[in-house]
Amino acid sequence: MESLPPSHKFATGLDMGWGGTEGDDVELLRGNDSVVLRKVENQMGGVEAFLQEMLRRRDVLKGANRKRKPSLSTGETVLSPVASSKLRDYLITQMSDSSDSGEADSPSESISSSDSQTPISSPTFPRESPKPILPEKSVLDLLPECVPHFSQKVLDEITMPMSGWNPSTMTLPPPRPANLESPTNRELLQAYLDISAKRLADTSPSYVDLFRKYIPAMAYDSTGLMEGILALAAIQIGLMRRDPGIAVDAASHYHKSLKSHFKAVADPNSRSEDSLLATSIILGHYEIWNGENVKMGVHMLGGRDIILARGKAAHMTPVGRALYAAFNRMDVATSSITGNPTFMTKDWWTVDPFTRVPISTDSPTLLVADAALSKLCVLCCKLTYLKAWSLKRRRTLWVKSNGSPSLEQKESLQEIIQDRVFKLEEELDMWYAELPSWFSALDTDHPDYNPKDEDINTTLITSITMGSYQHISIALVHGWAIGVRLQLNRISNPDIPVVPPRLGSLCHTLLRIFACLPSSTDACIVAPLFAAGMELRQKCHQEWLLNILQERIDETGFHGLIFLREGLRFTWAKLEGMNKGRFNRIKEGAASKIDGVSENLWAAEGMLGTFEKLALYDSPDMVGKRKNFQGDIDTSNLPEDVVPYEAPKADPTVIVIDSAGSSPVVPPKRIRSDSPEIILVRRNGRVV
Repeated sequence: MESLPPSHKFATGLDMGWGGTEGDDVELLRGNDSVVLRKVENQMGGVEAFLQEMLRRRDVLKGANRKRKPSLSTGETVLSPVASSKLRDYLITQMSDSSDSGEADSPSESISSSDSQTPISSPTFPRESPKPILPEKSVLDLLPECVPHFSQKVLDEITMPMSGWNPSTMTLPPPRPANLESPTNRELLQAYLDISAKRLADTSPSYVDLFRKYIPAMAYDSTGLMEGILALAAIQIGLMRRDPGIAVDAASHYHKSLKSHFKAVADPNSRSEDSLLATSIILGHYEIWNGENVKMGVHMLGGRDIILARGKAAHMTPVGRALYAAFNRMDVATSSITGNPTFMTKDWWTVDPFTRVPISTDSPTLLVADAALSKLCVLCCKLTYLKAWSLKRRRTLWVKSNGSPSLEQKESLQEIIQDRVFKLEEELDMWYAELPSWFSALDTDHPDYNPKDEDINTTLITSITMGSYQHISIALVHGWAIGVRLQLNRISNPDIPVVPPRLGSLCHTLLRIFACLPSSTDACIVAPLFAAGMELRQKCHQEWLLNILQERIDETGFHGLIFLREGLRFTWAKLEGMNKGRFNRIKEGAASKIDGVSENLWAAEGMLGTFEKLALYDSPDMVGKRKNFQGDIDTSNLPEDVVPYEAPKADPTVIVIDSAGSSPVVPPKRIRSDSPEIILVRRNGRVV
């Protein structure tokens, strides 16, 4: 905790292992009429201790000599036992209603106010299930025995104790920075907290509430970060309202953020600060929402350089780990679509500590989701390298054979690729085996109606039924895992027109996941949805998906969904022979090329290139007219038929050859195996 700046040190305690997890009011997804709730602990507290803490805080802010009328002695009973119990239940209900899944996992710890040295201690909460209280009832209605000297103002301060006091985080706000003196900027900051922060949090499920607590706290000390979150809020509000004026404000804040960010990057003393990496992540999300894929690539490259300069140790703290995980997940999501390897190389894939620890079955939901997604991202990184490598090998074979490779050449290459795919599929199966049994979909369907097991391309169901999950993070993680499975199949089988029923069933499940997810998760689900949407062969399902995408676009204006919609339309048309050429969906006015940045960020080759009919053999890559990011593929010293990640080691295979003569021995054809081979030649009973 000592390594954190003072401005957000107060938030550190919120994410270091609160014993409680989600309460009885678990966040449910749309379409869930009945669910089996997971019972977890709630932390509650005695109302007298809570009231005394509130009054002590008023003394801290307003002065200890300020008189209250009447004064309360420390030994005086404030409320009767019955009234105390009712008021405590009411407070618990209010605090539970205002909390979110990120806050549910926060720890209880002594925390210091950012503008006061007075320690603020969280009261000890005994376990107890709150009684339901109607929210429309007031405190006075619930307390017939209310003590007369408790004024209405004091009662109001119980539910909203002080200006700036946050009952969920137990903190007071730091002084307002200069760029928040403008009322418009304060409104944008509120919009970020209400809208943008939730979208970012749903993009990267995290046990540390990074985007709603830590990043706003860091922004009070970082002009670049503050301007960045104001720009992101402005662009999202402008897209929702279709207001060009707000978009102009967004561009203004964006350029201010860039100017301050570049200055901070050039300062060696600020490279280790968390706010620097946070700014790069925020600006990358800004460009994703703004529909500027190439500029997004610029910020991804910049973020990678910041991470390398910070070193691995900087990402072992709770905040540093959460920042690295957020960047890595954005890297995986964008690289899966562009077809490039991830920016982070294999020596960084397991820097996140959550990739190396087992998942406990009794862990909180967000902790399991965070760890599971981090482990899955390691597979996704390998997948991006395998995808780029296999496409490059197939294109090279196509060029060398003048567009007509022989059957033997294709089978030989196919054998190598399938071997690599099989290894990743085994790792994916091991990942599934580690998940707790409760980390899955809720069984809310009628026993005779189970559409999730039906092949999407043979089912008679025309409209997709919403899935049921007790938390959106569970749905997101499973959606990503299905997307990985579908992409592995296409890498191995690019020429099969229709997926087998087992994978068609997974496509159906992924569509059900998308149907139940809120629009705040759209940026996270684009890549898996792209993989599943390309496999749809029935018009009714294609139209259903296009209609849902259009509804989301009308709601949020997210350019990522527009890119997805146009990519799917191109895919379906070309597979039916109704379209020719290459896909290249560039937003009007967007940058198409920036020197030093990969130039294939508009072509969706990571998805389209996995189909033989869409393999883009007429791509500018074939004649060297385009610069693409290659990762370690070209710079490694590995043979070109070896995927650039370490395969599991095995015992060596010993091959013994009997030879009666003295003629040279021709080694046998290499056995396809992970293990090294030791060839022994035996003549006349002796090994030579």
